[in-house]
Amino acid sequence: MSAVHLTPTSRCLVTGASDPASIGYACAEALLQAGAGKVTIMGRDEANVRAAVSSLRIILSSSSDNVQVVSGVMGDLKKPETMAAVVEAAVEKMGGLDILVISGGNGGSEYLGLDASDPASYRMMHDVSVLSPLFLTEAAVPELLKSSIHRPTSNNGTTSTSTSASVVMVSSMATQVPWPDTAPFNYAKAAQNAMIETLAFKYRTDNIRVNGVLPACIHTGHMDQMARKKNVSVEDYAKLRADAHPMERVGTPRDVANAVVFLASPASGFMTGELLKVDGGLHLSNWFNRPKMTAEYAGSKRKI
Repeated sequence: MSAVHLTPTSRCLVTGASDPASIGYACAEALLQAGAGKVTIMGRDEANVRAAVSSLRIILSSSSDNVQVVSGVMGDLKKPETMAAVVEAAVEKMGGLDILVISGGNGGSEYLGLDASDPASYRMMHDVSVLSPLFLTEAAVPELLKSSIHRPTSNNGTTSTSTSASVVMVSSMATQVPWPDTAPFNYAKAAQNAMIETLAFKYRTDNIRVNGVLPACIHTGHMDQMARKKNVSVEDYAKLRADAHPMERVGTPRDVANAVVFLASPASGFMTGELLKVDGGLHLSNWFNRPKMTAEYAGSKRKI
């Protein structure tokens, strides 16, 4: 159960949430457990979206007096031109929008085999991590403006409300770990971080907060894929990745979701343009890991 609370009138759209092992799904679950009244999840596979909605409803059914609502819409972050329709469909289901959580996006290129030498890989990741989040946010702004009330109450700059609309994007610590195999992902996420800060400043006086979270290695289905690719057990691969983190473990989707809910909630009401690390202390260790990184990758020649 979340220690941060949302109002029961909160209406949330979460992208990339149709896989129960994903960060997006964990965000949807955490938002509901924090008290959000309505949550709509987006995914690109209709059967998976329906299954995820059913799963979330089962979780909610444990409370006999629960009046929360879960629904799903179809959408593909690889198609930025369709994002306005996604927002429109979600608003139609919920009657408005207060919180937008943008997660998902094919993972790092190393995980799913994107070719770092192919321009198409960079275009695709730019669509997924920059253009689609941008178009989702801009399409949501008219509804987010309706949900936020911002009126000065005195000359000292105080306001009459603790409620604000919120956009939270799931970015990545990959922007600070320059691994060449994940170049398309790294570059796209760096651009996403710049976009988060730009949008935060753009809407700073509209009571719409825009923030991001920067996860390090999180145990989603992508990690399992990578373990199979390297022909090692998931447990062994998770331990290998955990060794790079000062906390000596990899993160869970819920670790990220907890940070997302905090940034979406009134508890972070004086935060915007924040890029919040959820990295097990990875940012503390990059310098010390550099000899290991250069031993594994030197120029265009691998040593492992």
